[in-house]
Amino acid sequence: MRRPTTIHSDAVGDEPMALGHHIKRTFELAAPIIVARTAMIVMFTVDTIMTGWAGSTELAYIGLGIAPQLVLMLISIGALQSTVVLTAQAVGAGEAERAGAILLASQLHALLLGIMIFIFSFFAEPFFLATGQLPELAAGAAVVTQQFAWGSPAVLLFVATNLFLEATGHPRIGMWIMLGANVVNVLLNGILALGWFGFVEPLGAEGAVIASSSLRWVAFAVSFGVILILARRHGDPFGVLAAFAESKPLRTSLTGPVGKRIRSIGLPMGLAQGVESAAFATVVLIAGTLGKTAAAAHQVTMSLLTLVFMMAIGTAGATAIRVGNAVGRGNRVDTARAGWTGISIGAVLPIPFAILFISSPNTAARIFTDDPAVLAITSQTIFVAGFALSADAAMGVATGALRGAGDVWAALIMQSAAFWCVGIPSAFALAIYAGYGPPGLFAAIVIGIYTSLMMLLPRFAYITKGEIRRA
Repeated sequence: MRRPTTIHSDAVGDEPMALGHHIKRTFELAAPIIVARTAMIVMFTVDTIMTGWAGSTELAYIGLGIAPQLVLMLISIGALQSTVVLTAQAVGAGEAERAGAILLASQLHALLLGIMIFIFSFFAEPFFLATGQLPELAAGAAVVTQQFAWGSPAVLLFVATNLFLEATGHPRIGMWIMLGANVVNVLLNGILALGWFGFVEPLGAEGAVIASSSLRWVAFAVSFGVILILARRHGDPFGVLAAFAESKPLRTSLTGPVGKRIRSIGLPMGLAQGVESAAFATVVLIAGTLGKTAAAAHQVTMSLLTLVFMMAIGTAGATAIRVGNAVGRGNRVDTARAGWTGISIGAVLPIPFAILFISSPNTAARIFTDDPAVLAITSQTIFVAGFALSADAAMGVATGALRGAGDVWAALIMQSAAFWCVGIPSAFALAIYAGYGPPGLFAAIVIGIYTSLMMLLPRFAYITKGEIRRA
């Protein structure tokens, strides 16, 4: 006899929930998502660190080899965030049985995007040569790109599958999968990249990427397998088995109503990720013109910001799900409460780190470097960055709240304006023309973040005052 299943939505009906319930549910969802997202970053970090043990040449190969892939990957992952929006709204509306069709369409889009990235990898070496890289570096990096590329479909398939799990109330599954993958990744990196135990000759950067690409396919297989097991055990409450068993051609999932909604919502999300990534890449290029020491200081500070921002990523994911549930129920009050609760939590969580950055920037810098020249600059950039942490997190969660409500184009326009019309010009003005150097770059980032936040917050307040409509 099958056990009854619970549909993981906050509530059904028009009665708003208490603020305490909003806080509790947001934390319950956010915590495992934070861990899972951090684990994904850690896998890249471990690949880089252990490749560095194989020598500086191998480190250069992996650094250059995965750079273009990561940009394409981030844009694709941004586009797949529509999975959360549509699934959460369907569950909130009491239409959980339609979620399976969303998963199928999302996975097909993930597969196609991954194949496109894979095809790009065959042109990696000419691309690197065209950008002025040395032939030896271009050849070595191209091998890394190709080994990374065959794992690209797996990354995106796992993301689509894990987003579905999170939106249907199972965020811990992806967390445990990624934690397990990280443990195994260290061992495989040692064997393939460094030649531990003598099983194979050390492959350096190529071996590290082979290890992580293999594990990404395993992670997808396990996550999808768990979904199928849960569906069979609990009577398929989300319509997963029904969606995959239908005899309709797969192209129906791409060209039908669900596929069109995934693209219409995912396109601006992907573009927003691309706009933001390009803006930060431009700041990195500006830092490079200031010299190697300045570039190193910038990289250290950005690494710290990225680690702290994982809390915002998790909170934004939880907030998008909870706002989507409320929108699905047509409950305007809960839509607003879910969003503002998430934004407030997002702003509060980084405060201890902001205090550390501002009061003791040198301590934070020593986590990454002990070079006196780099430390001298990094202590200044970390101090400035400390003033951005809380606002940066609130901005990220506000974007998640808008996405949960299906309001995706406005966020794209606002972030584009904030980073490209305000942030980048400020970076040139402060770092180059005013002569403030790396601290000026982070002052510009702070300005761009606050500009974005001051546009996103009124936008969320505006959309939660009117009629709530599903995406």
